Amino acid sequence: MRPKFRKEAENMQEIKIGVVGLGWWGQILTGYFRECKDVKIVALCDRRRNFPDSVLQDAKYYPEMQAMFDKKKMDGVVVVTPPEFHLPPVAMASERGIHVYCEKPMAHRLEDCDRMIRVCKKNKVKLMIAFKHRFAKSFSCLKEKSRDLGKPLWSVYTYPLWKVDDPGWKFQTRGTPGIIVENFVHAIDGLIYLMGDVERVYAEGNRAVFKHPVLPDSVICTLRFKNGAIAAMGGGCTSDRRISREYLDIHYEKGLAQIWGKLDYPFHLRFLRREESHPEEHCFEESDGVREEIAYFLKCIRENREPVISNGEEGRKSLATALAILKSVRENRVVKV
Repeated sequence: MRPKFRKEAENMQEIKIGVVGLGWWGQILTGYFRECKDVKIVALCDRRRNFPDSVLQDAKYYPEMQAMFDKKKMDGVVVVTPPEFHLPPVAMASERGIHVYCEKPMAHRLEDCDRMIRVCKKNKVKLMIAFKHRFAKSFSCLKEKSRDLGKPLWSVYTYPLWKVDDPGWKFQTRGTPGIIVENFVHAIDGLIYLMGDVERVYAEGNRAVFKHPVLPDSVICTLRFKNGAIAAMGGGCTSDRRISREYLDIHYEKGLAQIWGKLDYPFHLRFLRREESHPEEHCFEESDGVREEIAYFLKCIRENREPVISNGEEGRKSLATALAILKSVRENRVVKV
């Protein structure tokens, strides 16, 4: 029988965290977790030791996950591998009673999402999918304010990514199927968070930058939500990081709102109730959602709460929509989610 390292939340003082996957973003997340009070990074795992000592510090390095999970006591694990490799560390962690913070997208296929959800529920551990836009203050503030605005009606969201580096795993027909799943999924998830579940999509895409034979790197799509709302979205790799901006315009029965900022930094919110004379304007400097989502994960561990804002079920919805967009591009038809 595998050892279970979970402790009761009320007896927990310092939360011990392990990290699986030490690429560029894994190293940055390790630093973010180290900033948190009463958190200790105790283990780092990657097949290759290609990170500096400043990342390792006093943590134990493991080249193999099995050894890390068997030998190191942890309360939570951060999974930052490529999406097609998310399932094994999630399963290993949950079987040992270790809570999981998993980077987006949740996986590369829905079958893996379902297995991740099942194994975490079976072992009663928390599974959180790290969609930072849900925790950016512009989005969370609008979510709160929109509760008295009636039904969402329609929205337009532009998410213009610049050409990003492909380390070899972002465009794989049997692995991570390109930018729509890996990056554009941020915008998809933001709309699901604010507008509801998607019913069907139609999309047109092209291969303007990476020239992959079948996987698009740019897309324009329409979404019909189950509550009747509609949306248009556009994104891809043809922008330039010097001027790239994301912009969301969203309309409700009793109000409307705009969110914008540098791509992945949507600090600005303008909000108007239709019966009021002037809009509210907010600027949430430095709130891109990463620190907020980490704090939420740690709070869920300490207070023994489920991460309902961004759990496995929510992560699956965003992947399902992204995959439906790819299918629509490929088959040139409307696709149900």
